Amino acid sequence: MEKKYQTFSLRAVFILVLLPLVILGILPSSAAAAGPSAEIFVAPDGNDLWSGTLPAPNTKRTDGPFATLERARNAIRQLRAARELHGPLTVQLRGGTYHRGQPFVLSPEDSGSDAGQIVYEAYPNEKPVISGGKVISGWEKSSGPLWTVDLPEVKSGQWYFRQLFVDGQRRERGRLPGNNGIYTVAQLPDVDTSGWMGDEPEAIGKLPLQAFQFQPGDIRKDWTNLEDVEVVVLQVWMEARLRIKHIDEENNVVVFTGGSWRPLTWTNGYYVENVFEGLDTPGSWYLDRKKGVLYYHPLPDEDMQKVEVVAPVADQLIRIEGDVARGQFVSNITFRGLTFSHTSWSLPQKGYMTPQAELVPPAAFHADGAIQCRIEECTFEGLGTWGIELRRGCKDNAITRNLMRDIGAGCVKIGEPEEPVSDVEETSRTVISDNRFLDGSKVYLAAPGVWIGQSSGNTVSHNEISGSFMWAISVGWRWSYFPLQRARDNIIKFNHCHHIGTGILGSHCAIYALGASPGTVIRNNYIHHVYHSKRWKGAGEGIILDNGCAGILVENNIVHDAVAGGYGSNFNCFGNIVQNNIFAYGKIYQLTVYGDKPKGRPRPKGEVFARNIIVWDEGPLIKEKDWPDFTTLWDYNLYFREGGKPVTFLSGKNYSLEEWREKGLGEHSIIADPLFVDRENRDFTLKPDSPAFKLGFKPIDISEVGPRSK
Repeated sequence: MEKKYQTFSLRAVFILVLLPLVILGILPSSAAAAGPSAEIFVAPDGNDLWSGTLPAPNTKRTDGPFATLERARNAIRQLRAARELHGPLTVQLRGGTYHRGQPFVLSPEDSGSDAGQIVYEAYPNEKPVISGGKVISGWEKSSGPLWTVDLPEVKSGQWYFRQLFVDGQRRERGRLPGNNGIYTVAQLPDVDTSGWMGDEPEAIGKLPLQAFQFQPGDIRKDWTNLEDVEVVVLQVWMEARLRIKHIDEENNVVVFTGGSWRPLTWTNGYYVENVFEGLDTPGSWYLDRKKGVLYYHPLPDEDMQKVEVVAPVADQLIRIEGDVARGQFVSNITFRGLTFSHTSWSLPQKGYMTPQAELVPPAAFHADGAIQCRIEECTFEGLGTWGIELRRGCKDNAITRNLMRDIGAGCVKIGEPEEPVSDVEETSRTVISDNRFLDGSKVYLAAPGVWIGQSSGNTVSHNEISGSFMWAISVGWRWSYFPLQRARDNIIKFNHCHHIGTGILGSHCAIYALGASPGTVIRNNYIHHVYHSKRWKGAGEGIILDNGCAGILVENNIVHDAVAGGYGSNFNCFGNIVQNNIFAYGKIYQLTVYGDKPKGRPRPKGEVFARNIIVWDEGPLIKEKDWPDFTTLWDYNLYFREGGKPVTFLSGKNYSLEEWREKGLGEHSIIADPLFVDRENRDFTLKPDSPAFKLGFKPIDISEVGPRSK
């Protein structure tokens, strides 16, 4: 339970709390006379009845730092109420762990000003950790390799968790099949005539989304606590995480409490999680909700009497709560040098699915109505959902020089999928720069590293992004040209996106754009090693402009070793310029044009694709056997296929360059060796006599790509 305190100024605290100690001779008079300070201190061994003006307890432990962020926040409110806050104020957190069951909340009255930021930061050379977790101790040896601990709060229904960390490392719940195996969906069941789906009027129509037939024995009625078992169905660029409603073992049919976005046969397989019967793998665990018992199968070198085991209590750690509708914002607050860890999120009774980008789960750090705030040099790790979300009415904020790793979903979420009703409600002008986003999608399998929705004027630059993300960066959120979306004038530049899609779903692409986005620029990014799932072939591209993209400039990017090629675009795009890029060494394709062909009269693609270098040594140049038409502008490009094999266009037609020119797509294009300095080691610097220069190609400098030093 959070403690409540009366509102006094710090000076009043000195008079009412510390002065009696002076009279009794417990505290020297100099401490009472010190007055308010520009620094407030918080420490794990602090006390909220102390003054908060000392970085450590005094020798008699009569004064020292506060114990909680709430007490420091309230002290700032007291200073402001007493008109004693005239400049910057810093709250310094001493090293150690601050365990939280609820998020720390800041409201408009907690704002700083242009003349004085309120800064929450780490004490010099120390590591404060704001943890939403609770340490679990009291382990006892059980049968076989298992260890157990009783958790009365779980049995009483006060606590349940879906994440567990041992010595800072995420551990996986009991899973079937073991060793990261995958079950296959047999087929959809026959029409429901047995009441599987209940009495819902649309039950028959929901059947393909909410049930499937399984192979005999893959799903069983006798599993422990069947209602807590989760079936994770792997779909293309998404997953459905479903709860079991009914099992018909005679017909091998499973019915779920909720459904997926696409039919459940639109899948590459599934696995079953949170199964006691799947605890045969070292490092796995299971929480028995009914018994209140946590089971753990240790790794061979783990001593359960010495390791630290932490499970989350809180879903979120920080909330900035401006009232955007009333024009009341939270401004000029900085978080610096802090570590945020251990959050979770409950699974709804009907399970979980989202069509794209895992946008439903919350973030450890959430903001509405944040203005001119900063999150810098912080670490986010061991989270169950997103890292940071700037949702509604947030403007002119900066997320810089942070490290994120082992994230349950994505790292940074900007804006909303729905159209803001006013300019005030739109989140805009966020700077996301010089961060390292090193791994995500650990729970929600198809998240982007950075997602920008209905939001404009943002800059994503000089970041390093790698790991099991579906996209490194996703910008725009409108599956059509009209109505025009808010996403425009977004700048994606100098990012190093590499080894993307290392998880079970692989990657769709590294940088992804969706919808008309005039003024948006994708420039000077270095992208390499983008993977697809073994079960979803054809994905794993460098840059994709998807349905409805218009008004986007893609230039000066280097993309190599992306499985499905360097660049792809939907049939339904218009007015984009793709120029002066190097797309090299795709595996199954180099370029793709894809999507549902327009119905009726074909719409012109209207794309400028010029002064690009495309080099490859395997697979066809362009994926798609035919285009709706050839009213697109491709010219002044250099093509080169190593090994002496001929260069042809369109995998189904195999046009020669001469035939391609007859289509109006290469009058000035050439087939020639671009003369890279060192193609074997992926040095794409051009030699002085490169024929690309005659086409007007400009050298691409990637020396400044990725995070910069301070």
